[in-house]
Amino acid sequence: MLICCVVWRFNLYERLVREMGFIKWLDKNFEKYVLMSLLVVIVCVMSYMVVMRFVFNNAPFWSDRVAQYSFVISTFFSISYCIRRGSSLKIDILLKAVPSAVSKVMSVCVKVLMLVFFSLLTYAAWGVIESFVQLGTRDTALDIPMYYFYSVTFFALVLTTIRCVQTLVFEFFPEKNPEILASIAAPPSGDKK
Repeated sequence: MLICCVVWRFNLYERLVREMGFIKWLDKNFEKYVLMSLLVVIVCVMSYMVVMRFVFNNAPFWSDRVAQYSFVISTFFSISYCIRRGSSLKIDILLKAVPSAVSKVMSVCVKVLMLVFFSLLTYAAWGVIESFVQLGTRDTALDIPMYYFYSVTFFALVLTTIRCVQTLVFEFFPEKNPEILASIAAPPSGDKK
């Protein structure tokens, strides 16, 4: 709650979005392009692996691990993407059955719980990275330090936590949401001039 008030009070988010077009684009599209890139990597690596295994009878040792890491990383980025779009799991029938004030309170409670959960998960991920750095553990197939992989998942969790804060700000101040502002300013799709 305090973070939401600080962000709103100093209009940090609004200034960044209004003054820098790249930040606005990044805010809207970052996860989408990361997920598309990871999907391309998964498809290309898996196709290469299938061709090498069944045509040339020589499977590369690294392809399974690259596809596996790409899939796991895409899972963490998809959490952030779904929170940004507001498409997280929820029971809509329950929210529609109660009065709007109760529905709003329930929505805020869920968003606060999500923020707490992902904040704790981010904190725990940082501890995991520290332990991998101290141990010097390396991946056997790719021969890279394991903390590289866990650092990317940590970044995705930080982004998820930021998205949770962002949805809370939009809950209390919907006028700060650039997508709502764009939908108000845009003419209805049925009107043609």
